Amino acid sequence: MIEPTGYWTFFCNPKKWHIDKFLSSSTVIDNFSISKHHKDYFNKGQLGVVRVGYDKRTKAELQNRPRLKRGVYAIVEILDVPKLMKSTKKEYGEDEKEDEEDRLRVSIRCLKNLLHNPVLLEQLNLSAEVSDKHLVKGQQGSTMPLNPSAFENLLSKVGGLDTLEFDFQEGNQTSLKLLEEKYADAVPLVKQRVSKYIERGSIAQEFKRKTNFKCQICDSLGLNPYSFKKPDGEYYIETHHVIPVSTLQAGLLSSYNLITVCANHHRQLHYGKVKLIENTAEIFVFEIDDNIVQIPKGQ
Repeated sequence: MIEPTGYWTFFCNPKKWHIDKFLSSSTVIDNFSISKHHKDYFNKGQLGVVRVGYDKRTKAELQNRPRLKRGVYAIVEILDVPKLMKSTKKEYGEDEKEDEEDRLRVSIRCLKNLLHNPVLLEQLNLSAEVSDKHLVKGQQGSTMPLNPSAFENLLSKVGGLDTLEFDFQEGNQTSLKLLEEKYADAVPLVKQRVSKYIERGSIAQEFKRKTNFKCQICDSLGLNPYSFKKPDGEYYIETHHVIPVSTLQAGLLSSYNLITVCANHHRQLHYGKVKLIENTAEIFVFEIDDNIVQIPKGQ
């Protein structure tokens, strides 16, 4: 079996699942049958593509819709682990008997609808590094792990992703832990989005209050730690995850991985001459422009 990657190709036979009907509707969530030997590898926060092969529907089955060409018609997010369930959207399926069967299925959300502008397989022209033979040539099963580089290549062709939704209640470290557990097997792109969501949400706002809206780096260097004031009277400050969430380590969403920084130092942490030289339970120690900066954790 091909090693799981967190990215998936969903092989769609439009004769069995009318993807054109689905994508033309206002519905964005459906479930999809998976290959049984993949059941232990799907999880929330993974991403995939819906690939259509040869459209062999009859004129009657097409119902005046155009025949689909071979290509990628949607970018999707996996919402949960596989479960035995019936099809949730029978109006998009052709085989009512199959729809009524309890099968291993995963819930998916359409993030990018490509019905009117699919990435046609004949136009992929993938290099050897990003090639994926199952994506290009197809297979008989329902699902197959997808080469992450091939996914990124496809994503670049369709202009990237706009938004991802996160279904959790913010407010405390417990909710952060639950969020981290939910997205433990998410792909790096999704984890980065979760990180940004935390950095800009109510948890980050509470953390900013605990640090008195100071730039902790400026404060450690003996500089003015305050930026300009916003219309609400609070000082402008940003939050930063010290260890990138995309590294997939546990515990990185908590406030113990957050610091508050001014916009200038935030950019420097991402793009400048900065080295994390110590990371203990109590402090972060950075070397920044030949200065040693110590920042207590978690406030």
